[in-house]
Amino acid sequence: MDESALFGGVFAGLVYFAVGVRLIHLSWRSLRSPELILGLSLLMWSVSYAWWQVPIIAADRPLAQPLFFPARVFDHAGMVCFAYFVRVVFRKRERWAGMLVLAIAIAFAWSIAGSIAVGDWEVMRPLENPWWWVGWMATFVPLIWITLEGFSGYSDLRRRARLGLCDPIDCHRMLLWGALGVVWTVYTWSFAYQTLDVETNRQWSAALERAFSALDAAGVAIVWLIFFPPRFYRAWIRGGERSARTREAR
Repeated sequence: MDESALFGGVFAGLVYFAVGVRLIHLSWRSLRSPELILGLSLLMWSVSYAWWQVPIIAADRPLAQPLFFPARVFDHAGMVCFAYFVRVVFRKRERWAGMLVLAIAIAFAWSIAGSIAVGDWEVMRPLENPWWWVGWMATFVPLIWITLEGFSGYSDLRRRARLGLCDPIDCHRMLLWGALGVVWTVYTWSFAYQTLDVETNRQWSAALERAFSALDAAGVAIVWLIFFPPRFYRAWIRGGERSARTREAR
């Protein structure tokens, strides 16, 4: 594997850990559960990154099975947590949203159990393991969900922001949620392609690994802007909105 790509995977895991810890700390200060839920999700993903990277760094194939399996479990658990976060933030009172989160969790459990039954403990052989596809498809549901909620919310709040009835930061935050869903959806598609390529050609694509690192960095940067927008960024958003309202008034 290309060294820059390997570094990107390690870096992404560390950044997920740092942002997750920061969000959990924020939840303790504000007693708000969404930050806690998303923070736990990011921490689970950082743990999955750690388990995936160890056998790659050590170039030790025998370590892959015992470490890739918990990596997959933490990855799926993080995605269930993320789906629950979307439900709490956007559809807390909708019964169908809770049922959808439950269905996602069940699909992931089936994927893991089915993969064990066919001997694919690493959950890395989609051509031989039909249960791999169950987990892959379940991953898309919360990503598409957050994309739709983000862009829909942005469209609604944009009209209110133009009338001065909504903070421009809240409006822009919705746009960022939609953008985050797009970035993570592209990442998931790319990962599926690489997994199929590895099983077919028995080699990793260094170019795709670098793309994964870039997408991971973009995703974490968006999460950071959503929850911890720096002062200059807030001033830029509010200044742009004021200028837009001034032009419309003329």
